[in-house]
Amino acid sequence: MSRIFSNKKGAEINITTIIVIILAILVLVILALYFTGGMKSLWGKITSVKGSWDQTDVENAQANCDSICAGGQIMKDTFCGRTFSVKKGNETLSVPCYGEPVHAEKLEYCKQAGLNADSCS
Repeated sequence: MSRIFSNKKGAEINITTIIVIILAILVLVILALYFTGGMKSLWGKITSVKGSWDQTDVENAQANCDSICAGGQIMKDTFCGRTFSVKKGNETLSVPCYGEPVHAEKLEYCKQAGLNADSCS
């Protein structure tokens, strides 16, 4: 029995070489995803947190509300009545200037004009 294993003629491969080959293949797959645009959707799935607000939508709504507030108290009806589409997770919600997550009452022009949730009641 020992005679069978003592005459090895096959090639041995080091475990380090196997690990390096696996890592190289992984890097090639990641590069292929990156250059084909597949990384964008993959990264979106990784980084999206269920129930988190889309920051771009929130910032756009805040900018619009702040410009409405620049008109002062005469823009109260617009401030109170205008809603914006903001994504939260997989759903799109309609939110007013004074609501979560926009909170326009904290913005400079809205503070000066005194426009907030109470002024819309």
